[in-house]
Amino acid sequence: MNTLFNMKKTIIACLVVLGAGSVQASASEQEPGTCSLDFAMTKILHAATPEFVESIRQRSGATVVRVERPGQVYTMEYNADRLRVIVNKNNIIQGYMCG
Repeated sequence: MNTLFNMKKTIIACLVVLGAGSVQASASEQEPGTCSLDFAMTKILHAATPEFVESIRQRSGATVVRVERPGQVYTMEYNADRLRVIVNKNNIIQGYMCG
């Protein structure tokens, strides 16, 4: 069981390293305040600490960020300058969306 856990950690680490080369600083290439997910390839499965969430908000170009937790209700109104960070019950990032 411990070997399986270590193998999963190694695979995740490899995916992060492989994806790191594809991270782009495209926030400066888009309209100010418009969310872009070009940065997001490598940051899923990271803890959603306030510092980390702020850093990805800045890299996305969004002016607003919303961390969405399971069981909570959120507006469905689309907002082009909002980054939505989806986390699980353990506050680990599961995905990103603009809107």
